[in-house]
Amino acid sequence: METSQDFDIVVAGFKIGDMKAEKTENSNQTKFEINSLVEFWFFGKVHVEFLQTATYQETQLVEAYTHSNSNRGDFETSVKWSQDHYKVDAETYKFENTEPIYQKVYSSPAKLYFEEPKNGDVLISENFGMLTKIIEEKPGVYSINVNGNTNTFYYENGALQKVVLENSLKNYVIRRSND
Repeated sequence: METSQDFDIVVAGFKIGDMKAEKTENSNQTKFEINSLVEFWFFGKVHVEFLQTATYQETQLVEAYTHSNSNRGDFETSVKWSQDHYKVDAETYKFENTEPIYQKVYSSPAKLYFEEPKNGDVLISENFGMLTKIIEEKPGVYSINVNGNTNTFYYENGALQKVVLENSLKNYVIRRSND
C-alpha cells in the first residue's frame, strides 16, 4: 500500500520548491521516501535536490539514506543496522559523522511526515546519523534538535501541516500543499 503527500517549500512567504513524501507498506516492511527540489535566486542561482529514505522492518529502523546534490556539492549519508548497532557514515555540508549508535531506534524525521510522534520518542536523523529526542511543545506541536538546529512539526488531527526548519543560512517552512 502506498500513500503520498505533496508539500511546498517556502522562505519568507515565497514558494521556492516542492517536496513529495511517500510511504510504502509491504507485509512487515515500511519505507518512507522524501524527494525535494529547490531552486531560487540568492546572490546567484541556488539549486538543491534532496532524497531521504528510511526503511523499517516491523517497527525498527533498519536503514536510512540521504543524498543531496547542490551548488555546494554532493553529499551522502547512510545509517544501517548491523547485528547490535547502527553503522553511520554521514557527510553533509560542513559536517561528517561515523559514530556508531548502540541502541535500537523506532523513528526518524521521514516518518514524522506520516505519523504524529509522542513526547520523548527517540529518533535518528537520516541526514546527520545522530540521535535526538522529540519534545512536545504543546498539543500537536513537536520539536527536535539536530546538530544545533531546531525543527518544529505542526499537526492537526494527527496529520502534519507544516515543518519549520532552522538552517544556518535561512530558516524555511515545509507546508502541506493545497493542490
